[in-house]
Amino acid sequence: MSSDPDVSESTPDEPTEESEQSEEQTDKATDDQPADDEKPAEESEDKPAEQSEDTPAEQSEDTAAEGQSDQPADDQPADDGGSSGALNEKRQNMLDLVNKWMPTSLSNPRVDGTSVKPGQDLMAKAGWDKARGQQSVVDKAAGKKVVTSCGDILAALLKLWKSNFVGYFNIRDAAVGGPGAKARGFYVERDQLVMEDDVVKSPKPGDIIVLRNGVGKSATGVGHVGILVEAGKDTWRTADGGGGALPDQTAEVTERTVTWTDGVPIMKSPTDLQPKELDGWIDLDKLEQTGS
Repeated sequence: MSSDPDVSESTPDEPTEESEQSEEQTDKATDDQPADDEKPAEESEDKPAEQSEDTPAEQSEDTAAEGQSDQPADDQPADDGGSSGALNEKRQNMLDLVNKWMPTSLSNPRVDGTSVKPGQDLMAKAGWDKARGQQSVVDKAAGKKVVTSCGDILAALLKLWKSNFVGYFNIRDAAVGGPGAKARGFYVERDQLVMEDDVVKSPKPGDIIVLRNGVGKSATGVGHVGILVEAGKDTWRTADGGGGALPDQTAEVTERTVTWTDGVPIMKSPTDLQPKELDGWIDLDKLEQTGS
């Protein structure tokens, strides 16, 4: 996967209902730093010098009904979510959505693997079109902060999944209509990762993984978000937005090489191809599918 070096994740001002290319294409990376008003107090120093401190756009709150409950469900499924084999209905539903809407891109919009007209695919549902991609090119040339589609693609998938809880790039700490996943009890810290026989049992397929904005003690902020499809000792497969060399943007499932430091998985972000360590994940079983 490759993307432009001066690009960060995005959350559109008015998203509709938010990719990546091969990781070998390292000459076209995008930056996925969080917004100034969403940045942690301590920034990562691991990003390339030429990257901008670009930021996601302001989040829209038109997707969350006022007063609608999104607390962890009391009636959690009795199964293990799929750690022992078959996935439960919630997780299978999310992966079915990934299979339906990915891969796609601004230059080649697709649904169910078939080319469609612009405005009909996942990029459009995430609020992205060719004009927006071109605007990012103009902003970059002018030295302005630009964004990628990572957070928007995640939000679009959550809406399609009919989640009560919808967030964008900074979903760990803030979401539409209020606090983020951590404050609402949906978040699982990385020290809870479980591996058996080189297979990651938790997080599970369908969970929303959150990578930090680098590697090391200074990396505490959000650096990337995506949907876990499969995880093992050496490779993880994730469904992400934010790939592609501007003015293009892509959303697809990509296999990533994983290294481990003190039990923490580290992989390259699809948006800037820089190593980022796992911060934690959002447990899909704790979300409810009663949104509109």
